[in-house]
Amino acid sequence: MEKKPVNDNVDASVYQNDEIDLFELWNGLVEERLTIFLSFLSVVVLAVVYAFSVTPVYKATSYLLPPTQEDVIAMNELDLLLGSNSNDYTVEYVFNAFKTNLESRQNLKMLFNKYNLIHAYVSDYEAFSGREKIKAENDAFNEFIKNFSIVPLDKKSVLNGFSISLALSLPEEKVANIVNDLVKMAQKRTVQQFYTQIHSEKVTRERQLKENIETARKVELDRRLDKLARLNEAIAITQSLNIQKPISKGPSLNINNVNRAESQSFPLYMLGSDLLMAEKKVLEARKNDDPFIENLRTWQQTLQQLENLKIAKEVFGVVRIDAVATYADKVKPKKSLILVVGGVLGLMLGIFIALIRRAIKNRKEKLSVV
Repeated sequence: MEKKPVNDNVDASVYQNDEIDLFELWNGLVEERLTIFLSFLSVVVLAVVYAFSVTPVYKATSYLLPPTQEDVIAMNELDLLLGSNSNDYTVEYVFNAFKTNLESRQNLKMLFNKYNLIHAYVSDYEAFSGREKIKAENDAFNEFIKNFSIVPLDKKSVLNGFSISLALSLPEEKVANIVNDLVKMAQKRTVQQFYTQIHSEKVTRERQLKENIETARKVELDRRLDKLARLNEAIAITQSLNIQKPISKGPSLNINNVNRAESQSFPLYMLGSDLLMAEKKVLEARKNDDPFIENLRTWQQTLQQLENLKIAKEVFGVVRIDAVATYADKVKPKKSLILVVGGVLGLMLGIFIALIRRAIKNRKEKLSVV
């Protein structure tokens, strides 16, 4: 079998076609330098126009710390007065409640409406109507929620505080004011929430004590009337039997152990009419049963203390503002970054166009030679 001769000239030409001549490539780019420059300049100009025409977005931040132990003492005064050592309003509980109000969608919605922030997201909002307005407002509010963030200063415990940030396409001073207003709103809402709880508990406790006192007085009056009824029956018996003095037989009885006699089912008439009439006269002359009501003075004392207790919500401390939002940082657009990226993209685009133009030119030259 004969071997086919190898065509060295053909292989050499193939290798030469596969190789890239860097000098020729560089010369081609130099020849197309105007194209590269114009492409670079066009993209940079577009980047400059974008960077200086887009509405800037400012981000304001406030740093918040939990209240001190002294700040929550006023909230626990009611429990202390009632003899409870639970101290429900701890620093952690109070601060968590404040954080909950801070990120509450209801509070954020109130802030959104107060500053009419819909126009910061939808410029032509007034042109909408009906359901379009509702949808646009919902979408804008959801975007507003995304631009609001709470970042803990230490993930291990909320007691180490956290920061809140808000980014808006509004003047930096206004963004800072909105952040500070949000903190005040959450603070006010939390204080009012605790005040309502404590005041409601105070009113409920006062009502219970008043009901206890009123009920005890009514019961004690009924007991006195019941006792008078028993005395009247016993006096009638003594009069019919002509018993004036206590009967000598049996246990020694006197006016001081009438109750004990009753509890032993001992007939009252055996005390004699003199003792029974004396006790009846005393009971009928009684104007006030309070001294005979057990626990009455304790209830009255507690009630008086409750009525004198002033819930001063203005001293409630639910948060400490470590740093208010005094200014806002520009987060968009980053002009220097946009210009750098625009320059790189413009240069790449120019080189790409130059290579395409060079390839087309070389192809035309080869075709003209053939």
